[in-house]
Amino acid sequence: MHHLEKNTVKLVAKLSPWLAPVPSAFFVARASLAHLDLPLPVAVVVAIIVETLGLTTVHTALWLSDWNHHKRKSDPDAPTALAVALGLVYVVTTVGLTVVLEVAPGLSLLAPALFPALAVVGAVNLALISQQERREAQVAAAKEERQVSRTGSRKRPHTVQQTVQRGVQEPMLPSPRDVQKRLHHGALDAAHRSRQQRKAALLDTMVDVYRDSPEMGPTELAGRLGIGRSTVYNYQADLAAAGRIARDDGRVIVLSGE
Repeated sequence: MHHLEKNTVKLVAKLSPWLAPVPSAFFVARASLAHLDLPLPVAVVVAIIVETLGLTTVHTALWLSDWNHHKRKSDPDAPTALAVALGLVYVVTTVGLTVVLEVAPGLSLLAPALFPALAVVGAVNLALISQQERREAQVAAAKEERQVSRTGSRKRPHTVQQTVQRGVQEPMLPSPRDVQKRLHHGALDAAHRSRQQRKAALLDTMVDVYRDSPEMGPTELAGRLGIGRSTVYNYQADLAAAGRIARDDGRVIVLSGE
């Protein structure tokens, strides 16, 4: 019984944040019908847009804040203040549609000006997410380079002494420092080859996916491949430059059978 109760509480805790925007969405839709004379389908779409933008903005702000809190001093800062400002735009829009228009219906002529502001909030959110994914990818790549460098540094060869046998001097072998440098460069080359092989495999997989699903968006493809959206855009550019794909009105067309 205790186990069932614990699991139920966990389920409610995960479900309630997704249900929380429903009442607000209802009031936004009702206000859009009553004060803006929007058709019911359009009012529902407006309510969904407003609330999903609110969820996205809060998520982005918390993501950037967590990054700034845990990052090293040498890592770049994330623009948390901008994300918070987007959240304020969302709050103003929601309050304006649900409260202000009830008190002052005459402002309904100015209310449509809120919708371009929502479009800006959505676009800036996408830019913030893309920048943060690129920021994390750069830090991860730098961390990998440091790990490879440390691995190469630990592989120090034994010192080889110059010996003389039977009156003939043996040729000088490479110094420990030279051997260390060669090992270090070899480790970096191996890591680079590994990254190139993984990228080539991902590019081939993207071509196969687009061949079957040319209308798949970058977000869905990124989730399927386990990479960031910015990486999907970069790989799309590489495939287009190589003449393997072309983009046409939201669709991706495979040009070759490679």
